[in-house]
Amino acid sequence: MLGVVAYVVILGGFFALAVGLLFGLRAVKLL
Repeated sequence: MLGVVAYVVILGGFFALAVGLLFGLRAVKLL
């Protein structure tokens, strides 16, 4: 159970990081 929660948290953090990086690159292109 705890392993599943940790997996979801890591996956969510990785997804948030990827989205943030993509948004940052798009913002740099607009500037």
